[in-house]
Amino acid sequence: MSERRRFLSRQDLTLAGWSFALGLTGAAVFAVYRAVSLSGEDLAGRLGEFASNVLWPGVLIFLAIAAVVFAGWKANLD
Repeated sequence: MSERRRFLSRQDLTLAGWSFALGLTGAAVFAVYRAVSLSGEDLAGRLGEFASNVLWPGVLIFLAIAAVVFAGWKANLD
């Protein structure tokens, strides 16, 4: 029987899941830190700061963390 190679293996799906989860967590932690560190702001101001930090530096943080997780996993660094 010939063995067909799947497009994505189970390890690749796990890698994608962990890259996404850790990147999202890193971006959210940064945005929460920035929103909590504001002084003299009401809830709407803090939520606005959180949203703006998730959008701009958060995207960069997400991509950086996801790339490091992907590269580390593929390089099999133990």
